[in-house]
Amino acid sequence: MQQYNVKEYIKTVCEQIRWEKAHAPISKEIEDHIIDQKNAFLNSGLDDKNATEKAIMEMGDPVMIGTELDRTYRPKMEWSILVLTFIMVFMGFLIRYFMIYNAAERIELSLSNDILSITIGFAFMLTAYFWDFTSIGKHPKQIFFGLTILLFISIAMSNQSHYSYKFLLLPINFSFVFLLLPTAFAGIIYDMRSKGYLGIIQIGLTFSVSAVICLNQWNISSVVIYSISCLLLLTMAILNGWYNVKKINALLIIYGAVALISLILMYIIISTKSYIFYRIQAAFNPMLEPETSGWLINFVRNIISRAKFFGQGSLGEYAEIPSPFPLRHSDLMLTFLIHKLGWVSFAVIMTIIIIFIIRLFILCKKQKSVLAKLVSTSVLITFTMQFIVYVGYNLGFQLLSPLALPFISYGGTSTVINMALVGIMLSVFNTGELYHDDISKYSPSKNKLFEYTDGKIIINLMENNKL
Repeated sequence: MQQYNVKEYIKTVCEQIRWEKAHAPISKEIEDHIIDQKNAFLNSGLDDKNATEKAIMEMGDPVMIGTELDRTYRPKMEWSILVLTFIMVFMGFLIRYFMIYNAAERIELSLSNDILSITIGFAFMLTAYFWDFTSIGKHPKQIFFGLTILLFISIAMSNQSHYSYKFLLLPINFSFVFLLLPTAFAGIIYDMRSKGYLGIIQIGLTFSVSAVICLNQWNISSVVIYSISCLLLLTMAILNGWYNVKKINALLIIYGAVALISLILMYIIISTKSYIFYRIQAAFNPMLEPETSGWLINFVRNIISRAKFFGQGSLGEYAEIPSPFPLRHSDLMLTFLIHKLGWVSFAVIMTIIIIFIIRLFILCKKQKSVLAKLVSTSVLITFTMQFIVYVGYNLGFQLLSPLALPFISYGGTSTVINMALVGIMLSVFNTGELYHDDISKYSPSKNKLFEYTDGKIIINLMENNKL
């Protein structure tokens, strides 16, 4: 075999591999292997030059190795997710076209805007797919706080009654832009994983900054979805041992803080009797406010109770209302379909959604690197939360207003943002196996929160028990 030095050997291997993104991790892996072999030969008595040459010789022919690696390392498009996304987008468009735009009761919706939203959504999905998702781990603070500041400025400049403004002739609703924050927050969790309890506290403070903006917007659904997504991601990180802390102590800190904040918020809501109080009251007992907060809940439950398995159901006492079906293009699309086509329509849509969620869960579970698992799981949770809130709302439990039924209900911003999230997910599944976490971020010993030394109780927040 031709004589190579380490750089020449690695270069020859990579020249056989067509996927350029695979070059860096493969180069690192080969170099580490050569160094390990070289050190073994040095320990056996060889000098540096001979040890290096022998280590390279034992690696084998670089052309053959590169050819074999080329067969192994290739971009892997996750076609199942892409196909399911296409099905939901196409199904949503057909529903809106035949059941909404051509309905007898006209709704001022633009078919051209709908098509434009889908087109822009696919463009965002492709952009996110070819974007290197590892940037979320390399520049977490810049991405998270950049997005937070952008949202703050955008909300301040927008139409405060709808939190939207026109961009490329499309209204942008910032409630949906907040759906990007859990994925950006996954980068913060990844970046803080070496800092023990102090890292967990810093994560909580970082979350608070963006949560305040959500509260300032007074979109409760955005706050809840974002909060639960971040809480689940941090819980997953702790349970997987990525913070090298005692899991029970860390979880007690997190959920204790969540419980305390929740109690304070509930006290404020009850004492001020804000609209949130009446919404919560109506969700559990709509008959207390049958003409105001409970009207829509009673309406939906009436429709659901009178629906058939096949065919159109009855409106009952609401049949005499001139416009008997509010929000059928957006918040109540599922209820409308159940009424118009029967429960079979609900069953078909839910089957596709459940398959989509289960497939995402399986693929997320397969991710080996911490960053890939965090980013993919953040998208999975974001989708799942949207589905749960929307379906619950359409079945008569309206504690939270739905943001959207992703890809299916009407909404330009919703379509674009959710398709961008699919693109990020596909990027993870495409290149996630190439990414190797920096093991230096992990400390070898557990961080003890409390220590008793020389008659003093010490609270340790830093890694490796160092203050």
